[in-house]
Amino acid sequence: MFFDTALSVILFKSGLQDYLNYKFYDKSFKERRNYATIGYQDKFYQLAASVKHSDFFSNKINFHKNFKDFVKREYVCYEDGFEKVDEFISSRKSIVRKPISGLGGHDVEMIHTSKIKDKKDFFEKLKKDQCFLEELVVQNSKWNELNPNSLNTIRAVTKCINGKSELIFAVARIGSSKSIVDNFHRGGVGVKVNIAKGCLEGLTINKAGEENPITTKTKVKVDGFKIPYWDMVVKMVNEAAKVNDEVNIVGWDVAITDDGPLLIEGNRGPGMDIIQVLYQRGIKSDLEKIRKEILEGRK
Repeated sequence: MFFDTALSVILFKSGLQDYLNYKFYDKSFKERRNYATIGYQDKFYQLAASVKHSDFFSNKINFHKNFKDFVKREYVCYEDGFEKVDEFISSRKSIVRKPISGLGGHDVEMIHTSKIKDKKDFFEKLKKDQCFLEELVVQNSKWNELNPNSLNTIRAVTKCINGKSELIFAVARIGSSKSIVDNFHRGGVGVKVNIAKGCLEGLTINKAGEENPITTKTKVKVDGFKIPYWDMVVKMVNEAAKVNDEVNIVGWDVAITDDGPLLIEGNRGPGMDIIQVLYQRGIKSDLEKIRKEILEGRK
């Protein structure tokens, strides 16, 4: 297996995580060739999602400003001053604290404001840790059935070339009982989304590759589960993709409230591991078509 892994690194530009995620140990070289490995993705995103646009998405203050029509929630940063932060805290029962930079749900924390005993000290720590505060998103009651303890999101991947956008992949991510975030890499599970029907499809899969027809916490059957406001989700991410069409492919994290969908964040050049694991196939050919479209569009 060690030799086989090394051979895959040489032939397919894969990493150890690729080898395990996509079960290369059970696949022929012909099958492995269909996967967009970490090496392939790195090269693809140099074309489709240049790093020069990184701060447009990964800096969350910039993201709020650039996508204000789709974020639909208030926020405050330590740069706004103590009085603004104090007012934000005092007017809410719960808030979310996030790092200004970074993606993937790391260090995201829900805070009950009644537990903040020293607001000055809280403000100084906010400043030291380079964090900001967001309004808490209240999840749609139907969508809440999947797991009421986490914000369950749709990862919707769009392409946008010369102002024309399209939703190309979508999966749902459902949190575990351990965290308010739903990330696949932090104990959550994923489920494929049937884009045409607007429902979940198949089984849940976790990072270890374990499959289940029902959700971990609430025991809800996922196959056929209708996604609330699906048409609005599709419309929203396609519109958001046009905001910066120099980034040709984005993975949007979409939350669903009783008033409709909103954006949590946008991932420039999203990792395709969760897509390929849940779709149970390689998507290299899909990305190759997009690469050709981009090159043709730039002539």
